[in-house]
Amino acid sequence: MLKIEQKKVFEGNDLETTLEKVREDFKVQSNEEISYKIIQEPSKGFLGIGKKPIILEAYLNEQYLINRVNEFLESILYYFEEEVDIKIKCHNKTITIYLEGESLGKIIGKQGRNLGALQHLVMIYVNRMTDTKFDVRLDVGEYRKKRKKNLELIAEQAAKRAIITNTKVELSPMFAFERKAIHEYIKNNYPKLASVSVGLEPYRKVVIYPSRNGKRRY
Repeated sequence: MLKIEQKKVFEGNDLETTLEKVREDFKVQSNEEISYKIIQEPSKGFLGIGKKPIILEAYLNEQYLINRVNEFLESILYYFEEEVDIKIKCHNKTITIYLEGESLGKIIGKQGRNLGALQHLVMIYVNRMTDTKFDVRLDVGEYRKKRKKNLELIAEQAAKRAIITNTKVELSPMFAFERKAIHEYIKNNYPKLASVSVGLEPYRKVVIYPSRNGKRRY
């Protein structure tokens, strides 16, 4: 289980009432959103002498994060007026979100702009909730898989231009997952070329250039 917040220590007379304290402190409704470890079992003692409370170490877990992300997405997707099924998985420090439905073109947007913006918003939201740095991957109807093929075609055409002209080729601004696909394609298919991302978000773009021993030539 991932730890979303620092552990806190709670004590009480029994497990049930102590967990109620935990829920109140973390402002959650369900025990599924918290993880805990008993560090001291309760003891009634003898005639009240030696009585010990139960002591827990507790923290918010990944289910809390999944539930909050789901609520956040629902609040945004409501305005698209589309029926959307949200599936969220959390593994290590990566949150993967799948959106499924009949008509999701508005959510994807032209060249995936809405999708990229939505992913960026979710990433900001998630990383404000925790000190742990999370990677957020958002996909709509396998859009990323289809987009990757288009990006590889763009990378191929740009690579050929860079070789023919023996100079750098700048691509249009892209989102992080798109730039990553371009970098991987160039690295795996063109050993005499290199690529780098330049600029600031949301105008950050990929530059492909002829390279010798990994050194820039522009």
